[in-house]
Amino acid sequence: MLSLSLFCSSQTISLAVYNKKNLITLIKKKISNNKIEGIFKILKDCLNDFDINKFSQIYFSSGPGSFTALRSIKAISQALALSSNAKLLSTSSFSLLLASTQIREKNVVVCFKSTNNNFFYQLFERTGKKFKPKFPVNYGDENQLINYYFKKKEDYNNLLLLSSQKIKNQNNKVDLIVREVDASHLGLSIFLGYGSVKTKIFYHNTYYG
Repeated sequence: MLSLSLFCSSQTISLAVYNKKNLITLIKKKISNNKIEGIFKILKDCLNDFDINKFSQIYFSSGPGSFTALRSIKAISQALALSSNAKLLSTSSFSLLLASTQIREKNVVVCFKSTNNNFFYQLFERTGKKFKPKFPVNYGDENQLINYYFKKKEDYNNLLLLSSQKIKNQNNKVDLIVREVDASHLGLSIFLGYGSVKTKIFYHNTYYG
């Protein structure tokens, strides 16, 4: 059973192919200004090696992230799923980070780099084998992120900060893990149970504010 995942961050676009739960192909390409035209090149390279009709599942991220990029990746994923009669699943950008490393703490603030040096961030709490959102998604710069972290740390001991990018404005009191994520982590997050058949893109009022 082959599955295909497509993902776009603020710096890269990536594609991953899994055979069951085994990663067999990962292609990444650097981008700038959230221009994702390069996705067609790596997708073409992938489809030269794999028959599109062999894919039984297609994965994409519903965000948060660049709204334009998210919509484009969703449209491409829907077209691929329709062409191959594959099941379409989505997951949040935060779940990629949660799937990228072993987390011992019960509570974690997950932050995903947006544009203009801002971040989307949200506090998650371990429930069973997965993490679930504890509070709504926030958006702000590094100062706001760090302030949010310390404010929540007053209520939650051993609070972890898990980020897709390095945080400059920090000190030794921040328990920080940095992980660069790509389409392979998207697939992994699906396998860990973070997937959904819902395809609605995350919308934040900053997109067109």
